[in-house]
Amino acid sequence: MIQLNNYWIGIGDIHDDISQLNRITELSRANGLIINGDMTNLGHKDKAAIVINSISSINSNIYAQCGNMDYPDINDYLEEKGYCIHRQGKELFKDIGIIGVGLSSPTPFNTPGEVPDEQLGKWLEETYQHVKHFNHVIVVTHDPPYGTQLDKISGGGHVGSRAVLNFIHQYQPDVCLCGHIHESRGKDVIGKTKIVNPGMFSNGGYALITYEQGKLDIQLKE
Repeated sequence: MIQLNNYWIGIGDIHDDISQLNRITELSRANGLIINGDMTNLGHKDKAAIVINSISSINSNIYAQCGNMDYPDINDYLEEKGYCIHRQGKELFKDIGIIGVGLSSPTPFNTPGEVPDEQLGKWLEETYQHVKHFNHVIVVTHDPPYGTQLDKISGGGHVGSRAVLNFIHQYQPDVCLCGHIHESRGKDVIGKTKIVNPGMFSNGGYALITYEQGKLDIQLKE
């Protein structure tokens, strides 16, 4: 493995399955781990705690938010632990800000963490104000941006968030980590923004976010 000085691991769509965790060789030495959402499969905070405790035994620097398959008490749990990034802007590292907007726009399945797409857009706009002064910004969403390589369902249609797409077009963060659409694991670019959906964690996908020589980058790994 190439020696890296500053890097973070990004995962999502864990759905209670942490069987791949020990296979991420970079995790123990990473600056932290970022979770884009769906720690559980329609679970509450007791299920999320199992996931978080397993991760923290390897790396305790965690940045996490709920997805559409997580019940709201998980957000409270993350807040209590100091791990929550949903609707929060934080300094991740010198010159780097991170914001998170979890949950998802409406799905056909009536899952517990759904809000109107317009709400996601408002949250992104509000939260970005806390990090806009940083030279580099990481945006973590659960919904992928609409019309990209990262939001295609099996039938071929696009089901991502137009609000996320519009936000990226307008503000051009360096990096976007997203998830939600398991079958669209991959990477894409909108302007200068590099975007990765690592897919369902049980399939072994994760993102490697690096900061080297003043450049913030994201790569899809397995």
